[in-house]
Amino acid sequence: MKSIASFPDTISASIAQGMLEANGIRSVIDNQAMDSFYPAPLSGLSEVNLMVNERDAGRAIELLKESNDGDCG
Repeated sequence: MKSIASFPDTISASIAQGMLEANGIRSVIDNQAMDSFYPAPLSGLSEVNLMVNERDAGRAIELLKESNDGDCG
């Protein structure tokens, strides 16, 4: 698995994950547990990463850039 984007919270990562899944790319949200420990104003203390299989990384990054989701790369 390769991290392809980071998000300030789980909700933003989940939206991007849904878009990738709609395009046939399976993904996993990492650091989800840390985000749930802090209330919304403090959730920026840890990034939430979106991860995909290495073979899907290029296409996933393209899709995220097209939709302006997350900090890709």
